[in-house]
Amino acid sequence: MRSANVFHNRRLILFKIISSIMIFFAVFAAVIEISVYSSVAASAATFSSSPFTVKYIDVGQGDASLICCDGHYMLIDGGSSKKSDTIYSILRKNNIKELDYIVCTHPHEDHAGGLPGALSYAECKTALGPVATYDNDSYNKFLKALEKKNIDLIVPEAGDTYLLGSARIEVLGPTDIVPSMDPNNISIVLRVDYGDTSFLFTGDAEQEEQQLIMWNEYDKLDVDVLKASHHGSYNGASYAFIRAISPEITVISCGKHNSYGHPHEEALDLFKEYKSDLYRTDLQGDITIVSDGINLSVSSEKKLTTNVWIPGQDIGINSYTDSDNSTKILSDENAAKPDPAPDTVTYIGNKNSKKLHYPGCSSVDEMKETNKVFFYGDMDEPVGQGYEPCKRCNP
Repeated sequence: MRSANVFHNRRLILFKIISSIMIFFAVFAAVIEISVYSSVAASAATFSSSPFTVKYIDVGQGDASLICCDGHYMLIDGGSSKKSDTIYSILRKNNIKELDYIVCTHPHEDHAGGLPGALSYAECKTALGPVATYDNDSYNKFLKALEKKNIDLIVPEAGDTYLLGSARIEVLGPTDIVPSMDPNNISIVLRVDYGDTSFLFTGDAEQEEQQLIMWNEYDKLDVDVLKASHHGSYNGASYAFIRAISPEITVISCGKHNSYGHPHEEALDLFKEYKSDLYRTDLQGDITIVSDGINLSVSSEKKLTTNVWIPGQDIGINSYTDSDNSTKILSDENAAKPDPAPDTVTYIGNKNSKKLHYPGCSSVDEMKETNKVFFYGDMDEPVGQGYEPCKRCNP
């Protein structure tokens, strides 16, 4: 009898051990499955899924930055009018149907031109601009696009603050505007804080405006991330200004092979002196920075293997970036030339729909060749023939 009980107890103990092992492996497998799912889900996550994200959009020789915080959005500049379609596409791809803020830092075409493209897709709660009126086609088109949506333009003052989700935005400039100022020096300059991380957006502010901001708001210039002023131009990066900012990360938005030679060697030397990590849209495409409130992570559309410290003029004239993102130096006789000025086809019309498009508009790709009508001057000719601007690229 005792032997039978011992045998029974042993079987019971063995059964419990086997059951425990099976339960352990079942739980382990479930954890692994959840972890794998989370990893895949994270890798497939969209730009808007992170708590705080800034996308510095590659709009060629221009500026455009899209900020997302807690599901709220701010667009700062939109590149040139020919990049309206790019801005439209990014908003549509990320299903951003409402912008909390749209900011035109200053009236120049390479900042203001693409903003109507955003307004043709998304609604907007608040619009900011440096001046109420300006004698400039691009800025006037922006104002008309606001007017169509019954959005009033706010001209902010230094010290004004705004909230974007849990992020805080403060206007640092312009601090003083006089009629003789270059339009670059009336740029709206914004400091954005999320947790312990901070960002500075400078438009095209040159040394005149920078000095005024340093005089009034010096302590607020020290940030983690700088969007370099004026596309990395020498007059957008004085020694005193970069010293005040001391950025850990600098992003330069400029066009590949641009005719200005941006970024300039003088500016690059300053960023290097202050040991700032450098990223460039002309070489790396869209640059995305994610913050968890403490740490920053940077990713780019293209590989981060390009030599970012070569000045723009050298890249535009004496070298090119190969498919592997390495910089190749060319001999003088084979030197790459800057992109030609857009003095050929300026607009493409659809003779069936009577819609007018920029050549780079995605609608043109979908158009039959037999329906395309090419125009080589201003809009007077196509408008006179009854063409209406495309609402996507908004020429």
